[in-house]
Amino acid sequence: MRGHESYPAILLVLIGAIVVCGCIATDGDDDRISANGTVTYVDLEGGFYGIVTDDGERYLPDDLPAGYRIDGLPVRFSADLKEDTAGIQQWGTPIAIRDIEPVCGARVIAATGTVTHVDLEGGFYGIVADDGERYLPMDLDEAWLIDGERVTFAARILDGVMTIQQWGTPVEIVAIDRIGNATFIAASGTVSYINLEGGFYGIIADGGEHYLPIGLEGRYHVDGMRLTFAGRIVPDAVTIQQWGTPIEILDIPWTCPRRGLGGGVGLANPAAVWCAEQGHTYEIRKNPDGSEYGVCIFANGTEIDAWDYYRQTH
Repeated sequence: MRGHESYPAILLVLIGAIVVCGCIATDGDDDRISANGTVTYVDLEGGFYGIVTDDGERYLPDDLPAGYRIDGLPVRFSADLKEDTAGIQQWGTPIAIRDIEPVCGARVIAATGTVTHVDLEGGFYGIVADDGERYLPMDLDEAWLIDGERVTFAARILDGVMTIQQWGTPVEIVAIDRIGNATFIAASGTVSYINLEGGFYGIIADGGEHYLPIGLEGRYHVDGMRLTFAGRIVPDAVTIQQWGTPIEILDIPWTCPRRGLGGGVGLANPAAVWCAEQGHTYEIRKNPDGSEYGVCIFANGTEIDAWDYYRQTH
């Protein structure tokens, strides 16, 4: 009977393997999947868009909304499998999208460091930050090509960029100045409507800091919007709000509206937008397993799965 004592251990190992993978879930339905992946343009058969999941599986959506046909766009999606459908592309498993949204986020950094000439691959200039991180600017202006120059800067991280130098993290400079002349910040946070002094919009960073963006464009005036931003602190600014640190926005590389109707910036859920545009009510529901789905509710009280309605009326 000693052999049976190993069964619980084997079961725990199997469960652990499933949890660690976590790449694709079936939502309790063998014909439905949910996963994170990247929209990919495939230059075959006239060209089309597919989705490659984080673990390398390829899916071919038959109804990818136009706003999501962006090569390289990271997304989270759920879909019905259509394995009995044959396409001329013969690339990936055919699926019918049920829900899709962008995986929001972009990496920006703000740091102080030293411009450094690196005598490799013919020679080039990088920036060694004060914390030891090495950054390789892809667009450093000639005025800053001074070995030993002390600088403060904000930059976008260029994920996926390969360089022959293979030195440091490739970045795109957003702003740069000599130390002491400016203070830059870079963060992700949430746009928040503050009901004080007549009402205004601020940004609450993920670390809890409050920033008051001066002259924030109206398209970002969406309470609850997620965004990544780089800014310059305006130390002498006097505001009637007296809420948060005043900043001048320099770059907003990525935005993500609240799930659902969003507000016109970034990529809102197309099914939700279509439902609202037709004069109906969109509502998010939860399945027993915790996953979410949207329904479109008509004036007479009847309702339909939002993506079913989207497909039926397009």
